[in-house]
Amino acid sequence: MKSEISALLDDELELGEASRMIDLLRRDKELQDAWNAYHLIGDALRNTAIICPDLSGKVMARLAEEPVLFFPVVRPKRTPWRFALPLAAAVTGMAAVGWVALALNAPQTLELAARHSPPVEQSARVPEPAPPAALKEYLVAHQAHSPGGSIQGVAPYVRTVSVIHKGGR
Repeated sequence: MKSEISALLDDELELGEASRMIDLLRRDKELQDAWNAYHLIGDALRNTAIICPDLSGKVMARLAEEPVLFFPVVRPKRTPWRFALPLAAAVTGMAAVGWVALALNAPQTLELAARHSPPVEQSARVPEPAPPAALKEYLVAHQAHSPGGSIQGVAPYVRTVSVIHKGGR
């Protein structure tokens, strides 16, 4: 029987014999001890670190020996500060976000220069013809889908789409 265990360790048994031997190993304590001894011998020959073959069983046995300690649950005191401080922090955060949003969406006024400049002569301009209807529809659709408001990201730095005629601006 021990020669069969050795052959199983060396992977020299056929599939049928190996499964029969594994079934025997599961049931017989002496064969399990021989299996562990052969593994220990192999580890010693290969100079590998020796690990206890039934480590989990020994750990479970030691855990079962440990005394079970019951400690009462200590609940923290319920003070007003425990609820007031997180509430104050949340309100402060919401106020800060609201303040920034109002500042970004506030109407921006331009201050005109106080200097008086001399009147400039202007020449009469000839009205330009209206763009084609298809182009008007495109521009309206473009403006409908372009970002609006003062929180626009890169949009203020991008040129607006417009109609350019051959003779003018």
